Amino acid sequence: MSNDLYNKRKEEFKSYVLDNHVLPRVWKVRFSDNTDMRLWFNKILKLDEFKSFINEIDVILNNYDSKILNDSEKEDEFLNYIHSHNQIPLYGQAYFSDNDEMHSWYLSYRNNNRDYETIVHDSLSEYRNLDLAEIWSFIRDEFISIIKTLKRIPNHGEFIIRDGIDVRVIYDKLVSFDPETTEKLLLHLQTYKKNQLSFDDRIGEFLECVSSLGYIPYIQESRFSDGTDMFTWYDKYKNIVTNLESEVSARISVEPPKKKVNIYLIPNFRNTGGNFYTVCSNVGERLDLSQVSSFKEAKKLDDSLVKRGGVILKRDEEIDSVDFTKGKSK
Repeated sequence: MSNDLYNKRKEEFKSYVLDNHVLPRVWKVRFSDNTDMRLWFNKILKLDEFKSFINEIDVILNNYDSKILNDSEKEDEFLNYIHSHNQIPLYGQAYFSDNDEMHSWYLSYRNNNRDYETIVHDSLSEYRNLDLAEIWSFIRDEFISIIKTLKRIPNHGEFIIRDGIDVRVIYDKLVSFDPETTEKLLLHLQTYKKNQLSFDDRIGEFLECVSSLGYIPYIQESRFSDGTDMFTWYDKYKNIVTNLESEVSARISVEPPKKKVNIYLIPNFRNTGGNFYTVCSNVGERLDLSQVSSFKEAKKLDDSLVKRGGVILKRDEEIDSVDFTKGKSK
């Protein structure tokens, strides 16, 4: 992060805290450069180089009887929520007194604090009361199918099957009830690519994209950081993952725009079917292509150009989506 960018974000963040007397919530407030304020703050929170700024924000909050919570204080608030609601909060369902999101914090914190995870589990009646021996033969196939489809162990409250049973609770009980099946499942999950995004990462990136666009991206319009098409993924899981569709709907702010393009014909180039290439410019400019003899030359005129073989569209035609294919020149 450059010094200029850091100083700009620092002033914007400080201004928000002074005006609102609280820290921003994740996904709710953005900097002028469209970066999420709370995600940025959480990243720098424990870095020594930002300690003076963190202390400055804490002083401001203390003036309003508020504060930045440490992990010990969050442990207590999280357990209070568990005791009051008898469930682990879903994503976006509950927040700490410093406006940090509970579900995300817990998922991160428990990885290095298994003793705390045990305390949380022991506080839930569903862990104490579920007798896996009684139901395992009835739910085994459905449980294994979900794990293999998801390609990871689900989070608490993420997948619910018959009679309201949490799939993650079944897995936690299975570790001691049937260690052989547990080991086989873990070996199966290890076969997937190491560089593939986790399901939680996909949810985060997709919500970030929708917040930025204001609408659900078209097919092939936006991709995850591992190259997977976002729309295809969302269309598959929107009715499976608890609260995903409602989280997305809450971030939609504009109607999906139609893509307005200009179409041009490049002379002397045909695909294998004998059709001319067409060239589309999304910037809406009229380009003189009379002397252009290749797509490479056209790209020099306008780098936003894309090509499509075999179909000639009307100039300025509004389209929802177009699949572009590459043919071979003559």
